Amino acid sequence: MYYLTSRGKPSLRAYLTTFLVFSTIFVLLGCAITAYILFYWSYIPRIGFERTIHLQFDNVYKHATAKRAEHPYPYGSVNLAPDLVGLQGYDVVVDLVMPRTPENQDAGNFMLEVTMYAQDERAINTPVGMSPLDAARLGLSPASTTPDASSILAISRRHAILPYRSWMVELLHTFSSLPWYFFTLRDETHKLSIPVFDKVAFAKGRQNLPATLQLEIQCTHTLHVYNAVVRFRARFTGLRWIMYNHRIISAFVFITSFWITELIFFGLAWALLSFYFSSSPKPIKEELRAGRDSAGAIKQEADEDMEPVLSDTERQFPTLKGQEPLRYSRSSTSRIKQESDVEPAIPLVTPAAEADDEDEEDVDFFDSGIGTSLESSNPSRRDSIRRRRGRLSGRADEDQKAY
Repeated sequence: MYYLTSRGKPSLRAYLTTFLVFSTIFVLLGCAITAYILFYWSYIPRIGFERTIHLQFDNVYKHATAKRAEHPYPYGSVNLAPDLVGLQGYDVVVDLVMPRTPENQDAGNFMLEVTMYAQDERAINTPVGMSPLDAARLGLSPASTTPDASSILAISRRHAILPYRSWMVELLHTFSSLPWYFFTLRDETHKLSIPVFDKVAFAKGRQNLPATLQLEIQCTHTLHVYNAVVRFRARFTGLRWIMYNHRIISAFVFITSFWITELIFFGLAWALLSFYFSSSPKPIKEELRAGRDSAGAIKQEADEDMEPVLSDTERQFPTLKGQEPLRYSRSSTSRIKQESDVEPAIPLVTPAAEADDEDEEDVDFFDSGIGTSLESSNPSRRDSIRRRRGRLSGRADEDQKAY
């Protein structure tokens, strides 16, 4: 029982401390993983994104209430926010899907002009009661901006041409592709990929990032275009390149760094709290313990000289005739230190007092209080009395012989 009492509290404290430490370590590991995921999500932008551009042909349809002049070339605009990130290089490519019609083949070279505009506060919203189709016909598409020279952030012009094929190559190609064309698994189209920007980057800040991209196809002939798409691909460098191309190694390094940093601060906080809670009450406990020890020592010292009390019952003992009864009553003070008895000195017997032997005999014997028997108060006095009696009897015999 003493072993359990003395060992239970320290063991329980050690178990709880170990459980709390390991639980905190695993919680901090989860926090480190979450912190790395959030850091990766905010620091690494999208590696690539694309936007579909819907081209407008003003020479085909002209609305009577249009507020701007007719545009001679096909054009289209698209919103880029919020995928672009500042201080990050991008490669921009325009994909044109065109049929191999005689008009496109006869067009020869044509130009592509790509312009990026910043966010403009003078946005022209769709008028009330006008459908999005009518707004697009008027050039007032929803959330579009009015472009001007001051809001241009980047501009590029590139040429393009549909690849040439001779009549023999075109015949062989058509003959080999007849089964695909028969089952509609292939179309007579050609995809042109024209790079317009190479590692273009912008400064930080919302006002420095492009919000709108406009594509314009400039050609003297009327071009036939199926689809137009602009593609952005980020060109990572430095830490972003390492984190993107070596994801496992970078995750291990960053998570370990975050975890070790959290453990260091957790250890410092644990040490400060332990020092704060264990330093202040300790002197008070030591003083109380010292006081209890001193009181126990004094009490033990006082009990060493005390004789055990056998009985406190009142008693009355018989005595000789003419004497008062001997009574024992309970003492008011229960424990009185008993001093050691000092043997009284034997008085010298004088010749004048030798005649009263019988009287002394009666005086020397008294009731002990234990029973009815009589006993001497001191053995040495009994021996002296016997010697005196012997001397007196010897003197009496000598006196008789003399007479």
